[in-house]
Amino acid sequence: MALSRKPVARLRNSNATIATADISVSGSLTPFLCDTDVVIHAASYVGSDPRLAHAINETGTGNVIEQCRQAGVARVIYVSTCSVYGSGPHRGLLESEAGYHPASVASASRAVAEQLILGYGGEVVRPNLVFGSGDRWFVPGLLKLMKVAGGWPGDGSAQLSLIGAEALGRLVSGLALAPRQSGQAFHAAYPEPVRVSSLLQGVARVFGMEYPQFLGDDERAGSALRAAGFSGHQVDLVTKDHWYSSERLWRISGREPETFSGALGEFSSAYQVSGEPGRS
Repeated sequence: MALSRKPVARLRNSNATIATADISVSGSLTPFLCDTDVVIHAASYVGSDPRLAHAINETGTGNVIEQCRQAGVARVIYVSTCSVYGSGPHRGLLESEAGYHPASVASASRAVAEQLILGYGGEVVRPNLVFGSGDRWFVPGLLKLMKVAGGWPGDGSAQLSLIGAEALGRLVSGLALAPRQSGQAFHAAYPEPVRVSSLLQGVARVFGMEYPQFLGDDERAGSALRAAGFSGHQVDLVTKDHWYSSERLWRISGREPETFSGALGEFSSAYQVSGEPGRS
């Protein structure tokens, strides 16, 4: 059973029944929880509205937990984000090595949601940057950043933890099928971090763009990005090291570790464009 607030055609799957529910509405999940072994909670608000962040990430997660408790579902897996750690640099960070230092409204509310899940004895999966089908933030954000700055801030040497949406699904499903890991958090990423320069090569190839010029610490680019609404934290996430140890989740999920280079086909097909970069 797969639940979505607004089911759309791309969610249709012959292996799942698609139904409508809204975690911000108390009781809306209850009809679907009978005889359920595991709930994978992947509904999150990632915008900047504090009211929506609280309603969906905090109250909504509380609703999920309460309805699972009432239905006798003991196991809940929550898909969160490494952004609960805040700005880096982070290099090879283990799940046990960092506390909560969120730098945005959305990340702060997702940190609260994590604590609710872990308090219930659930499990938390933290990807860093996710590409693939349905991406409206990561790669579109890279394109906008380059357009506004007139190139790429920094020198392209930063290393990032990435994962494709399909690989993330395999890891989460593998975890759901593995023995329960009560109260544990896991990083979800390809084990090898990806250099920004390599990521940008892939983006340029897919969108038919010229490889961007590296701007270093050009203050004009920084001013342009701030004027366009980019926060310092958002820029830091893709220009400073943000990579995390993920071996535990690959091992526990029973999945063979994958690589970004092996996922370039998924990367390309997810962002097929016509006419101009940024349109899919």
